[in-house]
Amino acid sequence: MANAPQIPLIDDIALPATTRRDMKAACDLQFELKDKALERLRVDLAEVRGGRVLDHIEGDIRDARRGTYRTVLFSGHVGSGKTTELRWLTRLLEATKEGQCFHVVWIDAQEYLDLNAVQLPEFLVAVFNALIEDPLLKPYVSASTTAKETWRRLREWLKPIGLDLEGELSLGAVKLKARAKTEFGLQKRMQEALRTRITELLALLSELLVELRAALAKQHMDDIVIVADNLEKILLTELDHGVTNTHDLFFIEQLPKVQQLQVHMVLTVPVSLHFAHARLRQVFLNPTVKVLPMVPVHHLEQPDTPHDRGCAVLKELLQRRVDTDKLFADEAALAHAIALSGGVLRDLFRIVLEGLSRKPSMGLTVNDLDDSVRDMVSSFERMLQGKAYLPQLHTIAACGCFPVGFDDDARNTLLHSMVVLEYNGTTWYDVHPLARRTRAYLTARPPAPEGDGA
Repeated sequence: MANAPQIPLIDDIALPATTRRDMKAACDLQFELKDKALERLRVDLAEVRGGRVLDHIEGDIRDARRGTYRTVLFSGHVGSGKTTELRWLTRLLEATKEGQCFHVVWIDAQEYLDLNAVQLPEFLVAVFNALIEDPLLKPYVSASTTAKETWRRLREWLKPIGLDLEGELSLGAVKLKARAKTEFGLQKRMQEALRTRITELLALLSELLVELRAALAKQHMDDIVIVADNLEKILLTELDHGVTNTHDLFFIEQLPKVQQLQVHMVLTVPVSLHFAHARLRQVFLNPTVKVLPMVPVHHLEQPDTPHDRGCAVLKELLQRRVDTDKLFADEAALAHAIALSGGVLRDLFRIVLEGLSRKPSMGLTVNDLDDSVRDMVSSFERMLQGKAYLPQLHTIAACGCFPVGFDDDARNTLLHSMVVLEYNGTTWYDVHPLARRTRAYLTARPPAPEGDGA
């Protein structure tokens, strides 16, 4: 059964929210900013994130010569606001500037794929499905002989694994998407069935994109941009007894082949892969590589010195959604919530939600907020207990960098799990404030050098 359409937040409640129920809705982590809500609730954080990343991406795509296509590798921690920024990038690209505009096709990996095990074949099928479902492109895809041939071949290739798909393109694609996402083991079987068909799939999709590009030109649109969001959430697991992992397999070994599609693409990638910058630039042809860092809440190597501008924009972001005078007992509590978040937008909202659940009367105090983050701290505790790298976390906290010789796998895990956060300006790192509260972290503090102290 189809999901009921979601009522836009700004049409459902008055903002900034003043009641407990509305505050919870305003900070709902499942709510994605689109359309009017995007315009009203998004705060431009470029000033405190080290530069105008979206302007750079837009410029690279707009300035590409006709027939030349840009691949953008866009990363950031979970909860850094990537989806909101990509929605804003969509608005920028679809606006007419200097007589030029683009049509953006959106692929939410969480909607199309089982993120526990993603490889290139099913990602290409997701691209095909997204083109079929796109409201503007759907009539052209439905009439396309190339699209019909692509569907005929997919039906033929997938039939041996027990997938007897509808002959009609649109209906069959919808059912394939639903089954691939929900039927246990089906995505893995699709990988095996389509593994030797990647070259054919790429050729068919390329031909289809040429047709769609011509159709859009008649509507005075210059080209297509494909945005694939949430790919960075693909599960990171070891493969072949630790020889490789799911991220290296998909992002380094397989995903570069999508450049054969000859289309502008914005692909989200795990922030940990930016330590493999050289490898990314070797396997992708001249990519635009951008990182969306966290908002700084304190200064580098000065954890007790608030970053005034960073804290101010986070305060503004929260005040657009909730009445902070009612939510918090005083300014000190608001500042404490921001500090506890580490500049992670999603964690700031989680702290508010947990605080409201524990104290429905609102007026959250510093002590209330400390109580509200206990479960979040416990999650870090379970993650960190017994890890050999714990003493080195104190080095990262002290200098803002990973020490020489730090284990690559451990570093990737710390970034992926958000124990360590990346900030920008000079690109520096810090341990998440809530991870700093764990017993695992506190008991691993190196002894002070002799002669220090009173």
